[in-house]
Amino acid sequence: MARVPDQTRNSVAKDMARELGLPFSNSYGYVFKELEECLVPNGIVQESGRKKTKMGPRALQESGIPSFRLTDAGMLVAASLDELELEKRVEMVEKCLASKATANPGEFPFYESVLAWFRSDPKVTLQLIETGVSEFIEGRIAHPIIPLLEEERGHSGRGIDRKGKGRRAG
Repeated sequence: MARVPDQTRNSVAKDMARELGLPFSNSYGYVFKELEECLVPNGIVQESGRKKTKMGPRALQESGIPSFRLTDAGMLVAASLDELELEKRVEMVEKCLASKATANPGEFPFYESVLAWFRSDPKVTLQLIETGVSEFIEGRIAHPIIPLLEEERGHSGRGIDRKGKGRRAG
């Protein structure tokens, strides 16, 4: 899922079966369960739309097949995986930071400084993201990027609190 945006459960299961050498039927059941019980409820993956189909049950033809994509938090969780190449991990973090910068124009300069800092030393900042992912999974922080933003806040005087709300130096 980290590779291709907007994938259906079926395409994720096929990729997983191919990469891990599993039967498709086993991987589909696993993907379905993980999406429904863990990834979607915890904000790591979100439904990004529905793809129309002309085959299958009528209800599915009418509503379409759901497709999913990683959220910003999901991209950071994926970027914390050592199994991915460093370049791919860096690309995912940059995409997340750029998304946050454009989504909140008032904080654009802050996110630009975080992005510049990240680019100057990606290995160190990836360690902060790994810490954030651990805390996020344990439910201690609202978003896995918070430790990185708190560290940068020390440099710029602006940042985000552990509940995910923005704050400015006063």
